[in-house]
Amino acid sequence: MAKHYTFNPHTLSYEILGIPFRVRLYRIVLTVALACALSTVAIYVFSYFFETPRAALMRQQNEELQIKYDFLLQRLRQTDNELNELMQRDNKMYRSIFEADPIPLSVRESGMGGIKRYEKLLAEAQTAQAAKALILMDKITKKIYIQSKSFDEIVEYVREKENMIFSIPSIQPLNLSDPKVHFSGGYGWRSDPFYHNQKFHHGIDFGGPTGTPIYATGNGTVEKAEFNWGGYGNMVIVNHGFGYHTRYAHLSEIKVRQGDKITRGQLIGLMGNTGRSKGTHLHYEVLFKNQDVNPINFFNTDISEEEYGKIIKALKEDADKPAMEY
Repeated sequence: MAKHYTFNPHTLSYEILGIPFRVRLYRIVLTVALACALSTVAIYVFSYFFETPRAALMRQQNEELQIKYDFLLQRLRQTDNELNELMQRDNKMYRSIFEADPIPLSVRESGMGGIKRYEKLLAEAQTAQAAKALILMDKITKKIYIQSKSFDEIVEYVREKENMIFSIPSIQPLNLSDPKVHFSGGYGWRSDPFYHNQKFHHGIDFGGPTGTPIYATGNGTVEKAEFNWGGYGNMVIVNHGFGYHTRYAHLSEIKVRQGDKITRGQLIGLMGNTGRSKGTHLHYEVLFKNQDVNPINFFNTDISEEEYGKIIKALKEDADKPAMEY
């Protein structure tokens, strides 16, 4: 630093002029500030054109994370597509088989209002992929929950269907292989055996010896087991559920009681001639939702095609004969 001198007339010599403290302080502060500014500029320029080892490591880690998130998103989208296909099969196949209403798409994808909590993550480029993955995982989790509930319902439908299969009347109420047992009256308009006028016959009749075993045609509960004064005589009515009932009339003996749980093929009575009847026989009815239907259409689990054809032929031959009762 240059030195400043002043002339002293008393000593006739030049003396060094002292620099005030504040001036020196100012110069120091200015020098430090200038050095800091130059250092900052140098660091910025260096970091702009040159990458530090730490920055390089962080950049590499970020790139690896992006690759992983991209792969995760790809797998999640694939899973979502497979889940969507499963949901379509569930609606169009599984649920339709069991006559269940399909689950609307709005229900399957409901409850996704919480996506707003990812808005900040979506706004940042570094975390956008992570946010997208979390949103998709939320959607998939919701769909899986709804689908699992649907499968629980399907399991119940399967159990109900199995119960229904064994409950619907579908076997013959007696052993038709017995040569002493035969059809004696079909379903439909027939001649009344008492008044000889045309009257609708609501069931079918089987003739045979007194005491011929009569069997339940499906699982159910005995609703009535009593003597009916309206003409049916000793009568059993079985409630099979699912809208089905069966009636067994003119029995010589009743083998079950009201409220009994019975299974298909179980003995419920013996053939007889009680009530409004002109001969030993069984009057058998099938009712669906309190409307009688032709019982012949329910003989499908213990009868061959050939046997079914013979039954139809026999019923046609008996069409012009009077029924044994009504």
